[in-house]
Order: sequence, then structure tokens, then C-alpha cells
Amino acid sequence: MDPDAREMLRAASRYSYLGIFFGVAVVLGYAVGSWMDARFHTRPWLEVFWILIGIVAGFRELVRLARQAMKDERGKDENG
Repeated sequence: MDPDAREMLRAASRYSYLGIFFGVAVVLGYAVGSWMDARFHTRPWLEVFWILIGIVAGFRELVRLARQAMKDERGKDENG
């Protein structure tokens, strides 16, 4: 297999979970918020709060991956 194709496949597999992560984080936030709203009778405030927490978690993971990718690229440039 071509080394460039191999590297592209490796990068795709490394970052492909990001979409799933976003979805799971938001759904989990909705579930927690919905349960808390039902328990404390605060509908819809805790749902909205926990959905926002899920979105923030998704973007945090995106930033973490972007920083890691930039670090990997810098390492490649320095090593040739």
C-alpha cells in the first residue's frame, strides 16, 4: 500500500469518531437534563443546560483533536 494512502487512512480512522462523539454527547446531555427536569420540575431549563454541556464537550474534543493534529504535523515537518 502507498505510504500516503496509508497515512490518509490512519488519519481518517483517528478522526472518524468525532461525529459520533458529538451526537452521543448531545443525546446524553438531553437524557440527563430531561431526567433532572422531571425530578425537580424545572422543565426545560435543565434540559437546555445539559444539552449545552454536551455541545461544549463536543467542541472541546474537536479542539483537542485539532491541537493534536497540529502537533503531529509540526513533528513531521521537523523530522523531514
